[in-house]
Amino acid sequence: MDINIEAVKKAINIADFNHTELLEIALTHPSYIYEDRNLNSQQKHKQECDYRRQAILGDAILNAVVVDYLHENDSTLNQGKITELKSNLVRRKKACEFAYKLNLRNICRLGGSEKDKEISKQVDLFGEMFEALVGAIYLNFDRNFSPARDWLVNHFIKQSVDELKELGATDKESSEDSSQTASTVNADEATLWQKKAEADALIANNEKLQELLTWVNKKSLQTEPHYQPVKVRAFYLALIWLLGLTFARKLDPNCSPGKARRFFSCFNRACDVVLDIAFFDNANTDPANVIVSVFALDFEPELKQALQQIQAELRDIDKEKDRFEDWRQNNGQDWVDKIRKILGHDLQLNDDQRDLLKQYYNANRCLVEELNSNSNVTRPVREEIENTLFLPKDE
Repeated sequence: MDINIEAVKKAINIADFNHTELLEIALTHPSYIYEDRNLNSQQKHKQECDYRRQAILGDAILNAVVVDYLHENDSTLNQGKITELKSNLVRRKKACEFAYKLNLRNICRLGGSEKDKEISKQVDLFGEMFEALVGAIYLNFDRNFSPARDWLVNHFIKQSVDELKELGATDKESSEDSSQTASTVNADEATLWQKKAEADALIANNEKLQELLTWVNKKSLQTEPHYQPVKVRAFYLALIWLLGLTFARKLDPNCSPGKARRFFSCFNRACDVVLDIAFFDNANTDPANVIVSVFALDFEPELKQALQQIQAELRDIDKEKDRFEDWRQNNGQDWVDKIRKILGHDLQLNDDQRDLLKQYYNANRCLVEELNSNSNVTRPVREEIENTLFLPKDE
């Protein structure tokens, strides 16, 4: 298996990385090297040595960058505080978190003995691999400290320092009493970062679905600022799934009348759902919930008007099945075209793209549920993951 260099360049956001052999070294773990039957023992030993040397170099660079950044940006820090902050930022557990944010697990080479291990048992592995990657970046720019420093600060260090200061965690993180708690938190957060990376990877290379996420993000940026962007993106993604895909399928003449009626009965139930949500907080996946959101939020007034017209035309469809089927056969395609025009996005997806979108949506829903239920996840990490959900890879 070869390293996908272009995927690595995109993950680390360094398009002009010239010495790609350094990336090969950084992302090829010794567990993979020693399972390679094409190498003799001397070659295996040399490759492992190259990996370890690059990791040691990267560890030194990381330490230097952290101290340099703290010294430059906060003149109030004394020697003790700098040491405490540094000890939190250069730990293997922290480097492992950085590795998961870059999705290294999905673009590196691991041996069979490591591939199936739980994430919580690979903290040292990915912490060291991140250090080897830092070493590669430093060497790629001819041992120039500045590019490696800027990369680390802009992507990891600045935000991590701000989080530590906000949480006041410098003393707690370094104390022996809290070491077990910190380990649990870091493992849980690393797991969530990995799940997010896996969800993003589902559609990372699908141009059509990336275009869809770009559209979703653009729509979210046009809403009132008091709405949380991630929730607006999730709403539009659900709206696309419902009205861009399911709506059209149910109006297809080949769809069974019974399935179509069950879907369109949600227009009648939408009014009842308003009462259910208000009183029972009924947050299930009923299509009526999406429709009632359109009615209630006023994001899309033209779409709201169109759905209300459909609602008026479909009164009592369960009692008048023949009338509903006539409506579907005679007006269905016109309504599909009208809804698509109002939404303003090309929703022609093939079966594979629909399946990928469904997997992506469900994976993100599971991630959100775990974020909401896991008390070990710190607020900054929770917010950072939430703020990057349902975004195209370039964002």
